[in-house]
Amino acid sequence: MLYPLNQRRQVFFAGLLGTLVLILLFGFINTSISVAGCKKTCAMAASEKGCPMAAKATAETGTQTAVPGLDTFKKQAMYTCPMHPEVREKKAGKCPQCGMALVKEDFYQVYTCPKKECPKISAKPDKCCGKDLKMTMMSEKEYYDYAQVKAEYFCPMDSGVVSDQPGKCPKCGMNLEKRTVSMVKDQPADTQVYVCPMHPDVTSDKPGTCSKCGMKLTEKKTTK
Repeated sequence: MLYPLNQRRQVFFAGLLGTLVLILLFGFINTSISVAGCKKTCAMAASEKGCPMAAKATAETGTQTAVPGLDTFKKQAMYTCPMHPEVREKKAGKCPQCGMALVKEDFYQVYTCPKKECPKISAKPDKCCGKDLKMTMMSEKEYYDYAQVKAEYFCPMDSGVVSDQPGKCPKCGMNLEKRTVSMVKDQPADTQVYVCPMHPDVTSDKPGTCSKCGMKLTEKKTTK
């Protein structure tokens, strides 16, 4: 049965409008899932694989943090300017900005997540939140700054010997070994202490009354 032209137009536009609504709804749901997935990925990294912001030092054992060490990345020698580090050339020459001689330096092929809320670091191509990781050439300093880590040297025999420079242990003479530790410090924890307003030397870790005057102890927060 052939419907009138006006009715067919109404059906057509109604169908078109419905299709557009479905497309917009699907895009919104997909974006929400992507953001939630990224947050979940970063949360997992913080607890298992180590987001750079959540990496903690393990100085007592001498092991590395969860952030990959530079030896896991592909290394490439390039020439850069001491005054303009953004200048990087594959062969020796002079800086096009200041004319200084370029110096040879090792750079590392690092893949990072384009999403700031999930700072994933990888030594090979991968994905984060549905997007390809971005490949960046970083110097040692740039990588340490990005990952918020630093290199230090320790003695495998004398755990108390730590240095920011390579060398030998002053106690046993062994070569110091390199490790990567986090520059992110733990936030100090607040503790509750109850103090007498009249006798500040009377303190307790729980509510109560002063043993000298009987006044009610008041709460005071201190930082460890």
